[in-house]
Amino acid sequence: MPVHTDFWNCLSKESTQILICDLQQQIVARSKTTEPGALSRSAAVLCEMANLFGLPITLSVVPEQEKAPKLLPELETSAGSAPRLLRVSASPFSDTASERTLARHQRQTLVVAGFATEVVVLHAALDAVREGYKVLVAIDACGGMSERTEAAAIEQVRAAGALVTSVVSIATALSPDFTTEKGKQMFQIVQQLRLA
Repeated sequence: MPVHTDFWNCLSKESTQILICDLQQQIVARSKTTEPGALSRSAAVLCEMANLFGLPITLSVVPEQEKAPKLLPELETSAGSAPRLLRVSASPFSDTASERTLARHQRQTLVVAGFATEVVVLHAALDAVREGYKVLVAIDACGGMSERTEAAAIEQVRAAGALVTSVVSIATALSPDFTTEKGKQMFQIVQQLRLA
């Protein structure tokens, strides 16, 4: 399914929500394609941007043996009170609570981020497209197990009709005018990525 030419038009403050999957300290430490610190900063900026524009954030997490899932420190701060939904499947859409939470927001544009790109990001994106969502994968807020396997997952995501983009591109699409108050705030938020 090709990406529609008006894909960016669906990205608005009223139509968009964020899904962040498995960005947990113990798990992200295994990222080979995005350094964990950079991944953490990108995800934190994505959450700060979501907070600025009032976009709902859903955190999908997996069990870590007997301990409670521990998010990346920067994400813990920036995600605030976003719901943390525990699942035991490759896709949040296979988990009833997660699927219902996303549906309750009534926002058909879904920005997906997480680790690993080859597992939860891939399956979340494919399932979301099947459910009728317009899907954007924020690739700088994702990490993969290897360059080759992540590239294969990205190819599948694009073939399904999702768009692979970046946190900065999403932020500037939501607020392209840097002279507005929100535009100025957004610009300050995304500067964290450049200055890191």
